[in-house]
Amino acid sequence: MQRLKLVSLWSCLLLVLTSWTLAESSQAGFDKFIRYTKTPGQLETSVVSFQNSRGQTIDLIAAVHIGSSAYYDNLNRQFKSYDAVLYELVLPDEMAGQRLPSRMETGSGVSGMQGMMAKSLGLTTQIGKVDYSAENFIHADLTQSGLSQAMNANQESVMGYVMQAMASGELDESSLGISEQELAQIDFMAILNGTAKPKDRQILRKLFASALASSGGLMSTMGGTALIKSRNEAAMKVVDKQTAAGKKRLALFYGAAHMPDLEKRLKAKGWRKTRSEWLKAWSI
Repeated sequence: MQRLKLVSLWSCLLLVLTSWTLAESSQAGFDKFIRYTKTPGQLETSVVSFQNSRGQTIDLIAAVHIGSSAYYDNLNRQFKSYDAVLYELVLPDEMAGQRLPSRMETGSGVSGMQGMMAKSLGLTTQIGKVDYSAENFIHADLTQSGLSQAMNANQESVMGYVMQAMASGELDESSLGISEQELAQIDFMAILNGTAKPKDRQILRKLFASALASSGGLMSTMGGTALIKSRNEAAMKVVDKQTAAGKKRLALFYGAAHMPDLEKRLKAKGWRKTRSEWLKAWSI
């Protein structure tokens, strides 16, 4: 039963850290982009800034796909200061190149499960709060068919990612920063169908924040997968295109699991880190 709960928790973390459909390095790198602070008790994501030799700047804005309304409101305000916000979202092929609606509903599949998890935690979803219709928003991800092709070429599947994490030997309570007793308290069915009781929200937020911030070892098993590598390659092509077009101030808004690899790619192209700051995703 504990093993099943670990697999369920890992699957939930994957949903929060990297979104691969509408309907992610090393631990040392991962913890520069997401952390859990016990005092005052909150999950935080980072904004890491880089500059190139031509004076252009880019901010890696790490995201979790479930957070507080205030977190996404803050991001929406910050996005207005950029010439271009390059965003992560695996879109249906027919939506590629289109201006997205200002708010999107969580439907079925992955986005639906994210919506249920957000409800259980008393939080909200990224796609429900971020204004994707903004004029400076530019898609910087694969389409559904593009990701499917990349995964098929690598003989990958979502379940395969979970099995890969299990085979890595990293899938245990200590790797996720929680105790066996805490794991036993989690009712995953209640989380995924949105029926978790309000009194359980504090412990659920704490467990998820701690597990998210401690999951770098597990995320390292995914560094070369299509879910991370192929999508980051697509993102960097858009970065190159926008910098070549003369955009001075860019943001790359992607799930935290993608960031260690994106940082390496930027540094390989001569970008240097200049500063970083932390944003509160949610409080316990």
